[in-house]
Amino acid sequence: MKNSNYSINCPLLADVPSEDLQRDCPTAKVLSFQHKNTIFIQGENVRSVFCVLFGQVTLARVSREGESFTTALLGSGDFFGPALSGIPETEDTAQAKGNVTIWKVPLEEFQSLLLNHPIISWEFIAILARRQRQIERRLEGLAFKRTEVRLAETLIELSGDFATRCEHGFGQHLRLTQQELADLVGASRPVVSTILNKLRDQGILGYSREYVCVRGIDDIKQFIQP
Repeated sequence: MKNSNYSINCPLLADVPSEDLQRDCPTAKVLSFQHKNTIFIQGENVRSVFCVLFGQVTLARVSREGESFTTALLGSGDFFGPALSGIPETEDTAQAKGNVTIWKVPLEEFQSLLLNHPIISWEFIAILARRQRQIERRLEGLAFKRTEVRLAETLIELSGDFATRCEHGFGQHLRLTQQELADLVGASRPVVSTILNKLRDQGILGYSREYVCVRGIDDIKQFIQP
């Protein structure tokens, strides 16, 4: 029987019976964070695995000069944390975007969960493989695609993961700044701002310093058609 506590926001955990989840992950916690709260900071020693149950989480890396670069935007069902790659310290800072709910479990308990549920282990591998493919597509886009196309494809990808009804009269609401979007696209903020202005003039989206609202995915797809 599916675990109804996670059936909507984390399909992987939803496939684990409640009693099994309690047995394998007895000290797992569900934590709540408010907007801009830090989940963990770059350089911190973290031996836990995290999963987004609700909301959005940014991963950002800070240079020695203090410049921040957004490396990922995560939504419901996404797993993250340095423990997944076996490194002792975090390479990124994880921060809540809006109100966020997180499932946190010690690495050893998560390993026990995977060992006791081979099908879940396979599904988890598939999740990591999809994320790797996203990174590969981003690198491919940097090499071969125009900035306009990379931006449109990024908006499509993010809208599919984080779609929430928009209170500003559009279809889907993405809570991210222009600089964060530019980081994900691999372009400068002024260039991304110019493209966003064009899309806004066409009625495809609206934006402010803290959000981007897309009227519809079909509109974005038409924008990138040759």
